[in-house]
Amino acid sequence: MNKVKQELLNISNSINLVSFSLITICFVLWGFTNDITGVMVDAFTRIFQLSTIQGTLINVANALGYLVFAIPAAMFMLRYTFKSGVMFSLALYAFGIMLLLPARMMGEFAGFLFAYFIMTCGSAALETCCHPLIYNLGKEDTGILRLNIAQAFNSLGAVIGIFVANNYIQSGLSPVTAEVRSNMPPGQEHILRMHDLDIVVSPYLFLAAIIILLIILIRMTKMPALNDERTEDTPLKAFRKLYKIKNYREGIIAEFFYIGAQICCLTFIIVYAQRIFQDEGLYKTDIEALVKFYSLLAIILYAVMRFVCTGLLMYAKPSRLLSVMGIIATGACLGAIIFTDRNGLYCIIIACTVMAMMFPTIYGIALRGLGTDIKIASAGLTMTVFAGAVFPTLQAAIIDLDLKLFGLPAVNWSFMIPMICFAVVAVYGYRGYIRHNITHDYVA
Repeated sequence: MNKVKQELLNISNSINLVSFSLITICFVLWGFTNDITGVMVDAFTRIFQLSTIQGTLINVANALGYLVFAIPAAMFMLRYTFKSGVMFSLALYAFGIMLLLPARMMGEFAGFLFAYFIMTCGSAALETCCHPLIYNLGKEDTGILRLNIAQAFNSLGAVIGIFVANNYIQSGLSPVTAEVRSNMPPGQEHILRMHDLDIVVSPYLFLAAIIILLIILIRMTKMPALNDERTEDTPLKAFRKLYKIKNYREGIIAEFFYIGAQICCLTFIIVYAQRIFQDEGLYKTDIEALVKFYSLLAIILYAVMRFVCTGLLMYAKPSRLLSVMGIIATGACLGAIIFTDRNGLYCIIIACTVMAMMFPTIYGIALRGLGTDIKIASAGLTMTVFAGAVFPTLQAAIIDLDLKLFGLPAVNWSFMIPMICFAVVAVYGYRGYIRHNITHDYVA
């Protein structure tokens, strides 16, 4: 506890406070854009009269950006510095946003898809750079605490993104359906399309202005001394060395499964809630309102719990807390499978709440004792975001089977996927506690 208090004092000194605050703003930025993506899928499906599968190409572009650009970002940091990496990532992020302007002029979905891919590459690079930078802004034994503080503000960005999506984009778009648009005269449909695209693009241009200002501020800020030595290791050589470290290797697996669980819970809580309210015989308008309420409640509790867990980390061992939260989330998913009424929905909300601290905590545990290899290690952990394109697909396949087993609908059984994922996280937390608090072997 005394170490934590001392670290909080260290963070609050003049240079560290400025550096920590500027980098934490980056966490807010990608939290905003990541959680607005779902609304973009719906918006583009309507505007461009796309099929459901075509609309989800936005999600595919998002996953590919993380998969292909995390390592290049790490290579940039290896050659230069953390600070240079953050500035480069922000510049790429802003460039992707500016590509929305020619995409809007073209009025074609392919242009927006490319712009979103470049934006996501910037976001992936930013996560790859910012996580190890925050981790290194102080002593290693409190690095997980700093990551959780920064990630708490990432959740704040997500809430802001949802607010903007619901109260500006969705409310500003024309309610005309894709079917009606397809039957409009070309000139009238073009005017309607340009109006809606203006609504979609406007928030991003405001975001680009903030990013450019942030680049200037970071450039003018002197970062404190960091573990920022350059290395001649190639990414392949570095990964081979990292692969031999069990703590890191298992951290990659745990993070991959956690991302899958997070996306599954936050996505399919909607389908689960719809099934419950339909079984209750509610009207369609009431169902829509209740589904929106409960899905928003899950996200808000998720954001609030990140701040709560940051406080808990001042008293609890990170790996032990991770294991406990993993066990609770696993049990909550089991409840979502067993219950067929609103109790099952409440269980999913519990899972969404307790999973709040998992991502930064797994990240921090996996980075322990890696020294200068922390940069390339961060790339490996960031790439696990691709799990968001894997596990939800598996869960959706179970739901599409539309079979009842032992009287339970397919949507209930589909929560076996996040249940297994959370169990993996709980095991990693337990094994991490053994390593770091009993055997004291950080690089085992």
